[in-house]
Amino acid sequence: MVEETHTTTKTEVGIVISVNKVKFREEHAERTGLQIKEDAIAAGVKIKLTYVLDLEHEGGTVRIPDDKVVVLEEGMAFLAHPGGSDS
Repeated sequence: MVEETHTTTKTEVGIVISVNKVKFREEHAERTGLQIKEDAIAAGVKIKLTYVLDLEHEGGTVRIPDDKVVVLEEGMAFLAHPGGSDS
């Protein structure tokens, strides 16, 4: 007897990004900073909506305000933190 293995792959849409090193699939090509934080929380990332969001890249980090629209790309990494003085 041969068992068929069905994986319901409806051609997964979305872009895999990470917030605080937790990866999740974002279903939208563009999101605001606030929406990214909301989606991260829904995906189980332990952050608050009041946290500051930074985009990490080779040259450092760029602050993403809540109202800034970001065009998402596969593998983007964000850092959400309380903000304030880190010194």
